[in-house]
Amino acid sequence: MIGGKVTDKTSLHYVHIDEKRCVGCVLCMKACPTKAIRVRGLKVAKIVGTCVDCGECIRVCPHGAVKATTTRDDYKAPAANMVISASPVLYSQFGQDVLPEDIQAALQKTFEYVFDQTYFLDLYNVALEIFIKETSGKEDSSRPLISPVCPVVNRLIAYRFPALLKNLSPILTPRELAARELKRRIEKDDLLKKTDYGVYHITPCSAKMISINNPMFLKTSYLDGAIGINDVFESVKRNLPGPDETSPVSPSNSLAIGWGISGGEIAAMGEGNYMAVSGLPETIRYLEKIEMGLFRDIEYFEFRACLEGCIGGPLTVADRYEAKRTVMNISRMFSHDKRIRYAQAERAYRKGWFFSEKRPQQPEEAGKRSGIIHEIERQEKIAKIMEGLPGKECGFCGSPGCRSFAEDVADGRAMLEECIRMRIR
Repeated sequence: MIGGKVTDKTSLHYVHIDEKRCVGCVLCMKACPTKAIRVRGLKVAKIVGTCVDCGECIRVCPHGAVKATTTRDDYKAPAANMVISASPVLYSQFGQDVLPEDIQAALQKTFEYVFDQTYFLDLYNVALEIFIKETSGKEDSSRPLISPVCPVVNRLIAYRFPALLKNLSPILTPRELAARELKRRIEKDDLLKKTDYGVYHITPCSAKMISINNPMFLKTSYLDGAIGINDVFESVKRNLPGPDETSPVSPSNSLAIGWGISGGEIAAMGEGNYMAVSGLPETIRYLEKIEMGLFRDIEYFEFRACLEGCIGGPLTVADRYEAKRTVMNISRMFSHDKRIRYAQAERAYRKGWFFSEKRPQQPEEAGKRSGIIHEIERQEKIAKIMEGLPGKECGFCGSPGCRSFAEDVADGRAMLEECIRMRIR
């Protein structure tokens, strides 16, 4: 396989800071929702805390110093080795006059084997409907269930809300279902006359890499890498069929196309008490409420870290609101019916075809504790430091705020004298 997977999976993340471009402006530090970035000496930003690969720092950096890591280097290699499964977000990037089948046809001119993932979005929705219906009202069932589709949300829950790990749905994500079936078909039908192929996901965000190299629901991901939409955009645009050409690819249905926007996942499900939330700050607020025991009447939450859904991902090209308009307009052109046989999907469900291999667990580094006595002493030390801080939340010290700075001092990562306002006083 090309693009071999990472073997060292400790403190793994796929956002990195280019020290040559960074000017120490603290914009990324202030934007980080998990307070994982520090800027010491107003020089270069560094990721020192729990990065969930949300990409907020990528969006706000005016110098292009914060970048996402994908398997784009493999993309520069011969494309004949690459089997492609594209996120439906790709269909939103070229305007409403370019249809999904046109984009699929353009991909087929670049890659040897291209697979339409939308069929597996339909399968996923059917499996999820069955699971929700069968577990509803059971004493051992966790409610509300939480969508496992967004790897940023999964990682956020694992580190910050581990009590909610049991709420994550056990149904495999459509991208993994598609990749597994792709490999089965390739090997069964001998579709590729080579053994060194790789199955790649065209993605709107680098966070998919964490779910590939360190999967929470599988022992090993069926995907071999991810390529950003921004990496294939020009190639797809260049190979789009002309106005007089007919695309040989069959069209998708409107429900699957809508997956790219917030609410698209639950819109493709039957009637039920579901809720969609997008944007990381809002997601964190709702997870806090769920942790407190609220929203027990909600059966399923669709969380997306990016505002407006995956169309707002950091590796997309089109403006998120233009992309949303494109999705909504294209969706009106297609059938609202799923392209699968319900009975066939139900049989696969009964055989366990949709279920994950393992349940997610809190990462070892997140669960490390020095003992309750040490933690109490640490919190007392932080509280004492906080009493002496000005509380201006200015960030001059190189920490996101006064609380973060107090924690850094208590943990030996900073010195109290680094607070400029205390020196002035």
